[in-house]
Amino acid sequence: MHDLLIGVHAVAAIACFVAGCTVVARLPRSVRSPGFLTFAVAGPIAVAALIAVILVDWSGLPTAKRLTFGGLALLGLYLLWRIRGATAALRDRPAAWEVAFIGHVGFVLISLFDGFAIVTALDLHAPGVVVAACAVLGVVAGVAAIRLATRREERARTATS
Repeated sequence: MHDLLIGVHAVAAIACFVAGCTVVARLPRSVRSPGFLTFAVAGPIAVAALIAVILVDWSGLPTAKRLTFGGLALLGLYLLWRIRGATAALRDRPAAWEVAFIGHVGFVLISLFDGFAIVTALDLHAPGVVVAACAVLGVVAGVAAIRLATRREERARTATS
């Protein structure tokens, strides 16, 4: 069961990440746009599979891992809230909705990318300092990319008004 849930989590997280990148690169027209639908469906599947694998493994986990995975589960729940925020921004289109939308999707993308970087570093048995550096660099690169996308949309909105 563990391996199946990890597989579902990984595939859904990758699909969510790729779809999220596409909707930041080219904003969708509606919540029914294929890229956004993929993002909005794959994200919750990834979170559900993560929480399920934590629950399946819980009794065999030492306290430190329970705390770590409990924190990851809480982050997953927060990602669901951000996906909901992106959905609301896209659906309702309040003033400057593009910036809010990119902010919500961007947070999810940065979290997923950081997870990919950390898991890869751990799988490669990298020293703790390398794992930490991967995490920090993932956040820094993600924030820079989201800021660029936000500025692009702000310039586009200014040019059309």
